[in-house]
Amino acid sequence: MTAYLIDCIICYSLVMLVIQWAILSNIRESLGITEEWFKSSLNMELYVLISISIPVWAYFVYFDSNKTKGTFGKRILKLSVRDQENKTMSLSKSFQRTILKLAPWEIAHLGVIFPTPIYFENEPDIRILTIVGILLFSIYMISIVFNTNGQSLYDKLIGTKVIEK
Repeated sequence: MTAYLIDCIICYSLVMLVIQWAILSNIRESLGITEEWFKSSLNMELYVLISISIPVWAYFVYFDSNKTKGTFGKRILKLSVRDQENKTMSLSKSFQRTILKLAPWEIAHLGVIFPTPIYFENEPDIRILTIVGILLFSIYMISIVFNTNGQSLYDKLIGTKVIEK
């Protein structure tokens, strides 16, 4: 869980500070992306997908695969993700793991964006998908604590595990 926290801090720094603040905040309007544009749920979802989700997915897919020695969080803590044959994961297996692992965040994004972006609501209601995302994330964390091998639910589903090097 600590490696994941380190990776989340790295991803947040990259996505929010570099991509969102340093780059996109300076060129959004020249691209026609205004506050009015963000009022459309589809536009907001597209923006989040391209500028937040895909970069974070790419980070986990690439660095957890057999192309590297693990994400920076895993490297710092000397951890590795292995498949059922105790081999490093292929890109496709890493993609599957990333989709399952980050599903709670994507579900929560949908919850705050649809049916209308919550940012533009005068009195926002509790959104069921946001709650579902939080519950799924909680289930993932609890599954790590209570699994005798320290596997998360998503690792059990696709046959992977995080091990110490």
